[in-house]
Amino acid sequence: MIKYASFFLGSILLLSCSTRKEFAKGSFGADLEILKSVISPIILEDGDKRIIVSKEFQGRVFTSTSQGLSGMSYGWFNKDILLSDSVLVNRSKLGGEGRIWFGPDQGPNTIFFDIDKVSGEQKLAAPKDLDTLPFKIVQQSSKAVALQNKLQINNLQGFKFFIDVKRDIEILKEDYVADFLGDSFSDELSFVGYKTNTKMTNVGKQDWSKESGLLCLWDLGCYHPTPKTTVIIPLKGNPKNATVYFTEIDSTRIVFKDNFLFYKADANYLNKIGTKPEITLPYFGSYSPELNSLTIVKFSFNAMDKDYVNAHPENIENQYAGDVINVFNDGVWDNVGPFGPFYELETSSPAKELKVGESISHFQEVYHFNGSEAELTKISEQIFGVKLKSVQDALP
Repeated sequence: MIKYASFFLGSILLLSCSTRKEFAKGSFGADLEILKSVISPIILEDGDKRIIVSKEFQGRVFTSTSQGLSGMSYGWFNKDILLSDSVLVNRSKLGGEGRIWFGPDQGPNTIFFDIDKVSGEQKLAAPKDLDTLPFKIVQQSSKAVALQNKLQINNLQGFKFFIDVKRDIEILKEDYVADFLGDSFSDELSFVGYKTNTKMTNVGKQDWSKESGLLCLWDLGCYHPTPKTTVIIPLKGNPKNATVYFTEIDSTRIVFKDNFLFYKADANYLNKIGTKPEITLPYFGSYSPELNSLTIVKFSFNAMDKDYVNAHPENIENQYAGDVINVFNDGVWDNVGPFGPFYELETSSPAKELKVGESISHFQEVYHFNGSEAELTKISEQIFGVKLKSVQDALP
């Protein structure tokens, strides 16, 4: 009897495997199958527009698509780490196109270093709760989910932050996107948009102060690079410089022209740039002519806020003269990297001296559009004020 039962079970498994649809590499369906082997993915959808959210990884948006399971997967995440035994303590290296983080990651108030008790030296270490703690679902529908948990984060000075973090994520309906695009909206477009809103509350017993160090909310998104991917950052006041991290860059990788910063995001040169609040506008994005893809990030920003945590490893005189927007380009620096390949679009909230019980929130709206160059140019002109031909010609 056991022999026949085993044969019957094996036949069912064989049939199941043979009828399971295989998705092309780089598709949303292929990424979903990989994620399903590790987490219980939360799928938010509106027709063929879908995003994958994880409660195990603190409300992380792993990826999205505008064309269903067979469509392109926009987000990059490290599949080797995801499928390894160390994944639950390596969240800081995992990627995904929308993850919540906290800054600063450098300087005397950093939360990503601590003091070795034996040697007394600084050592790199992500906060334990940030690297291990899952979130709980507090509300869920087919188009939105809210997740929450309490975290303890210590900075290098030894100050302990006790925070309650709530993260609301929703997929954006077509009429919302059409209203955002105005006259540039077209039925010829393939698109997906979603919004993340993260709220951080001081639930400790001490008020936060600049002297003891402050936290910011930091939202980071990892994306697939192409040789001609260009980041588009509209700026105020026609500035000619940006914050530069890690490596020097020249006009082959960064150009300022007519109130725009254009930056090469090809994942072939490890570098990072940033913009200060006085020159920042609340939107930026990237364009890949190879993928016929335009990405736009819109985020909460008040020009009256001037205090942003400074995460530069060298220019640390003023700990609250940091960046609002950051862009990371993967690559190699000495013996460091590559990590992907990917590039990263990042935004931060201001740093606030929160009293006990007070909160700060930060939102991002992420849009991916696919279409002809003509259709995408309409969007770029409407939102950024620049033609995509000018974007392509800005860098060699």
